[in-house]
Amino acid sequence: MNNKIVVVLVVVLLAVSLTEARRRKNKANRNPDRCIYKRDKSAGKPECIKGSMNFTMKLKSGAANCTETMTKVKNCRNKDCKYKVVSMECNQVTNKMVKTMQLKEGGDETKCEKTITVEKRRCKNNADKAAKKAARKEKNKARKAARKAARKSAKGARRARKHNKGMKEGSAATLQEPTA
Repeated sequence: MNNKIVVVLVVVLLAVSLTEARRRKNKANRNPDRCIYKRDKSAGKPECIKGSMNFTMKLKSGAANCTETMTKVKNCRNKDCKYKVVSMECNQVTNKMVKTMQLKEGGDETKCEKTITVEKRRCKNNADKAAKKAARKEKNKARKAARKAARKSAKGARRARKHNKGMKEGSAATLQEPTA
């Protein structure tokens, strides 16, 4: 009986949470002043020229003050453009690697830029890397020494138990009290 009540409560709570999520999603789309555009595919696939491509967007829905069409510019990289790396440096301000690349010979300069710069991942600081490695080594040494000491004390304890087990009660040495 109690299991059925728990199952019913779980189902009801799940249904309430789903309807709440749908309500929040639909509320975001209710703004009538928002201009929503859709890409115009009748113009064909946009071509990447000198690092950017332009494509036309048509109005899908929105208020009367929205423009009917909109041109959007997106950065791209032409796959026909082949570059060679000229330099890679760390920008200390942003802590990112800045790669400068130059167009290889035979590349089409009408579609490709002569030189481009790309900002990539964070810079690797070799001094920090070496310090972390040294700290890890010291930690491992300490852990190894602690394990060795624990094994040694366990071995001594086993020997003591074995030695005490081998003695018989009758053959145990009697303690003598010191005489004054």
